[in-house]
Amino acid sequence: MSKTTIKRIAIALFIILFLIIVYFCIGQPILAFVNDRESLQEFIASRGALGWVVFCLLIVVQTMSTCIPGTPFYLAAGFMLGGLKGALLCDLGATIGNTIAFGIGRRLGAKPLYFMFSEERIRKIEDRIIAKNPVFIHFLFMLLPLPKDTYAWIGFYSKESLPVWFILTYIFRFPHIFVYTFGGELLMEKNYAVLIAGAIFAILVYSGLMIYLKKKKVA
Repeated sequence: MSKTTIKRIAIALFIILFLIIVYFCIGQPILAFVNDRESLQEFIASRGALGWVVFCLLIVVQTMSTCIPGTPFYLAAGFMLGGLKGALLCDLGATIGNTIAFGIGRRLGAKPLYFMFSEERIRKIEDRIIAKNPVFIHFLFMLLPLPKDTYAWIGFYSKESLPVWFILTYIFRFPHIFVYTFGGELLMEKNYAVLIAGAIFAILVYSGLMIYLKKKKVA
């Protein structure tokens, strides 16, 4: 193998190891804390507004990590704040995290990606984003259940400004996050019938949209 290939493999393994360490050393303790609803409520109640700031910052970390699931955070926010307020707060944290990732990606450019992927593959991704309307690709990733947190790191290909990226991400992410926070609110109220009906409706909508986009060869 060439030195370049060995270097790419080494960096890829380092990134994988780093994500594993982040998950077990940071992710699991955070998830355990968030899943302990009583402890979380006591923590926030004892700190007032500052408690919600900390909760929002946890979502920022979760979003940037790409390996810590966001669902427990969204459900917890729905439990404590209700669907709408919980979604607004979670969306803010997720959007800040995505925007930081976007800014870092734009600052470093594509070169770091070449250590993990071939230049040809990166160019194909770049051409695909540019050729198929960057804002629309942004919309798809942030609205649909796609790896949106990973996409944020290569979102600089869209050539959007930071304010535009932030605003569009906040708007496009909101419906998907609201599905979870509203679900958390319904679980709190033990309204399982509406929760199941809503889940089925969301699945049908997302599935139908994905089938349509596949037929149009957009996604």
